Amino acid sequence: MSHVSTLLPSSIDTVARAANARTLRAVDYLRVSTEDQKKGYGVARQSRKTTRHIALKQWQHVGTYKDEGVSGSLEASGRGDLKRLMGDAQKTPRPFDIVVVPDGRVIGRKGRAFWRWVWALEDIGVYVAVVADDYDNTTSEGRKKMRRDADYAETEWETIRDRTQGGLQEKAELTPAAHIGGRPPYGYRIANKGTPGSYLVIDDTEAEIIRYVYELVVGEGLNLRKATIRLNTEGITARSGRAWTRDNLRDRVMSSAVLDGVMMFRGKHAKTDEDGTPLWGDPVEIELPRVLSAEESAELRRKVSDAAKHSSGQREFYPLTGRVISLCQKTYTGISRASEREGARYYRCSGNAPKVLTQQPCGCSYIDADALEGHVWQKAMEIASDGEKLQELAAEWIGTADGNKSALTGRIADLDEQIEGMNASITAIIVATAKQSKSAAAIEAATTALNEELQQLQNLRAEATEWLMEMEATDQYAQDLRALASMAKKSFPDMTPQQQAAILSLLELKVTITGPVPDGRRGGVPCTVRAWYTAAGLDVPASTLSDADWALVAPLLPKGRMGTVRRSVEAIFYKARTGKSWPDVIKETGATRQASKHFAAWMADGTWERVNAALRDVERVSLPEPELLPPMVIEGRVDPSAMLHPEGRSRRGCR
Repeated sequence: MSHVSTLLPSSIDTVARAANARTLRAVDYLRVSTEDQKKGYGVARQSRKTTRHIALKQWQHVGTYKDEGVSGSLEASGRGDLKRLMGDAQKTPRPFDIVVVPDGRVIGRKGRAFWRWVWALEDIGVYVAVVADDYDNTTSEGRKKMRRDADYAETEWETIRDRTQGGLQEKAELTPAAHIGGRPPYGYRIANKGTPGSYLVIDDTEAEIIRYVYELVVGEGLNLRKATIRLNTEGITARSGRAWTRDNLRDRVMSSAVLDGVMMFRGKHAKTDEDGTPLWGDPVEIELPRVLSAEESAELRRKVSDAAKHSSGQREFYPLTGRVISLCQKTYTGISRASEREGARYYRCSGNAPKVLTQQPCGCSYIDADALEGHVWQKAMEIASDGEKLQELAAEWIGTADGNKSALTGRIADLDEQIEGMNASITAIIVATAKQSKSAAAIEAATTALNEELQQLQNLRAEATEWLMEMEATDQYAQDLRALASMAKKSFPDMTPQQQAAILSLLELKVTITGPVPDGRRGGVPCTVRAWYTAAGLDVPASTLSDADWALVAPLLPKGRMGTVRRSVEAIFYKARTGKSWPDVIKETGATRQASKHFAAWMADGTWERVNAALRDVERVSLPEPELLPPMVIEGRVDPSAMLHPEGRSRRGCR
């Protein structure tokens, strides 16, 4: 059948002529998969077809959307430019009237990926035209062709997938040390690379590093962190050529390939059906040549486990670990600094503790853990108890079923009518053929085309029904949101840190730091001057000391030259009153760097206590409330059913 565009009449053209107001505005949507790219096919080839088609139809070409290296099995939300197209189609005024694609496979490879965005556009009056065979979905004949294209695209996709998966399964089962794809595990390389018979063999260079790590851990008694430092110090790099990190070393050396000499194909992450049966074949344990003997592997496991037990113990729990993004775009982790004060808890940016010795710390502020957790949890309670805010956070979940419910109901009714008519036609043909005493084969031949079309209509109805059910499920989401808001008001205030962490996970709460911690708090070290006054239960002198006041304390202090000691005293009081950092205090008071040293010495020998006692009659003010937290943005999203119905998580997932 010719794929050359012709000026065939359609409802689109009829509407345009009737309106007689403007030329139809068309955009083209182009898509190629990664596999097509490897074969040399690109969107430029598709663009030539669609551009010529639009010109022949005398439409106005107003834009192009294209997804390169994107699978046709993905729905619109999973394709970047198609998602943008769908968003633009909702704008007022609408920027285009019709979407042109080169062929049906560009629309989608599966029914769900094919029909949903076509229907969504159709419901708002935007139609899809296909260059191949020159049809669109404004006529019954065009929709029939589109159904055939959808069936063909899905059948072709399933055939390719089945053939590929079957070949991988056979290779895993029959080829010793088979290489199934991807990067080989550390310690191995690919032999016969690029051929169907590729397999894994030991990489001598990487195996030597693994054996060296074994000697460091088992022979010298180092833990993995110290072994990492040793490797980096000696210039031994990872496969990437970069310095080792502790986590990277653990994942490479402690893998099942290295320790057990096996690699699982279709293991715990394999796709399964509803009964848990793997879709593409049974799991296969691929045996590999061993880098370490079974005895050496067991000893390495034991040593690493013992080191981990020794380093672990009673630790503080930090519910926000990994949820706070720093100014340098790394995450914060909770740490205890008990050497400074009992129970001192902070969050530290991971960039301040680089895993590679040559890296410089990022300098991001330490954040007081108690203050941060209290602030974020208060925000979480506000979100969870606010029904409207929860609606906003759950918008992505509810939006997955977005669509015109009334239009879809009408579409299902129309499909039912078509199915009923098709069944009647098939029955009539069977009866007529039987009356002519023709054979069963003749009856089958006479009804084959109609049965195929009937199956297409039934598949289409099933897809529409599934989408309608998802729309109706949004009502349940709304009920869940109201229930969650009620639960939050009653239960959230009394939750433990561990329970808080679980709720924060379900809310997918993320905290983004947008500025530094206020001066004096950036290093996470408590202000020692403030700490002294807090412990002593004293307020701070309200202003600069008069000469009379200074005369009371001067005999208690060392003589200092050129007023250095007096400026130190004033600087200490100023720091207590303002909470500012020492550098700012020195700059603003004219004191020297000796001020902080003077305070440390006077605090230690009791001098500072005597100075405050001598000034007991001066006017005093309370300590300022410290600004412990930096500016931040707190955001999240929520699937309410995951909180209220935990048993449903395996079905929907918790995002």
